[in-house]
Amino acid sequence: MTPDIDDDGVPDSCLSFTIRSTWGHFKRVGRSVTKQTYRIPPRTTVAGLLAAIVGSDRDSYYEVFQDDNSAIAITALSDLRTINIPTTGVGTDPKQDVAPTSGHWRSYQITYQDTTKDRQLHSYEVLADPAYRIDVAVEDPSFYTALRDHLNDGTSVYPPSLGKSEYLASIEDVSIDSTPTRDSNNDTIDSVVPVSLSDTIPQPGVSYGVERSPAVMEADSGGRRTTRYDDYVFTNRSDERVKVADGTDITPVQIGNRTVVFR
Repeated sequence: MTPDIDDDGVPDSCLSFTIRSTWGHFKRVGRSVTKQTYRIPPRTTVAGLLAAIVGSDRDSYYEVFQDDNSAIAITALSDLRTINIPTTGVGTDPKQDVAPTSGHWRSYQITYQDTTKDRQLHSYEVLADPAYRIDVAVEDPSFYTALRDHLNDGTSVYPPSLGKSEYLASIEDVSIDSTPTRDSNNDTIDSVVPVSLSDTIPQPGVSYGVERSPAVMEADSGGRRTTRYDDYVFTNRSDERVKVADGTDITPVQIGNRTVVFR
């Protein structure tokens, strides 16, 4: 049975797993030279991660993760700590030296950049020892069945990673039959909360983080485009929780010993 997601975005069942790596990097939209990272993987990144596990073709899975047929909750299990790593890369200056391949008149001739010089130094902001608990439900039966089977068997078509392909990740503590239970009286949330900072209640010694990242995409003639962005609040330490004000338009649910909000 595939999950059924109600009008509040709450599924009657979901898949849950923990993903962790030594490093993580989720490039912020609009940053080019400075390679800053989101602290929380964007919803679209999680969708891509799940599509990689299933083996979906590029640009083929966006309809599976639309507003009304999918639900994802993300809980940080580690302190959100970043460091800067300097790296050298091939430059993008159009005046740099290039060299053509030797080709036959019947074949294409490829022009490539001379990579032996003109390297550029970039600083990557990366997450150190990131770990997240992902709760996910999709109503697409074939995708859900394939994802459930891969998670249950500990397999994947493409290796999971946290952002960059070299930041390989491990998946553990899988639950294929988690049952969310509504917990409307709970105002303290473990997961990322899709609200603005003004909807939260300050707590002594607790530091909140705020981000806005891509949430939903759709395919177009150029490949894909973002149709929804999410604002959300989180805590920088894994042992702290977000406290929301009364009347905030969210639907907290209990999964095990965690209170999460799907988005």
